[in-house]
Amino acid sequence: MKQIRMEMAERDMTQQQLADAIGIERATLSRYLNRKLQMSVRTLTAIARALRMSPRDLWSRAQDRIPGEG
Repeated sequence: MKQIRMEMAERDMTQQQLADAIGIERATLSRYLNRKLQMSVRTLTAIARALRMSPRDLWSRAQDRIPGEG
């Protein structure tokens, strides 16, 4: 979820803007980002698209941030 936050920051996108883009409440997005609610593949795909990237690219960037991985 850190990667999603990083991608949002790079785009100067707020949680409200991302939530609106994927059609969910901001509070629900916050629960996803804080890992209080498990995100479905469909939601992850919608988030990636709203960030103008593929789910694969989002996942790859997240993996690149993990020391010793990738």
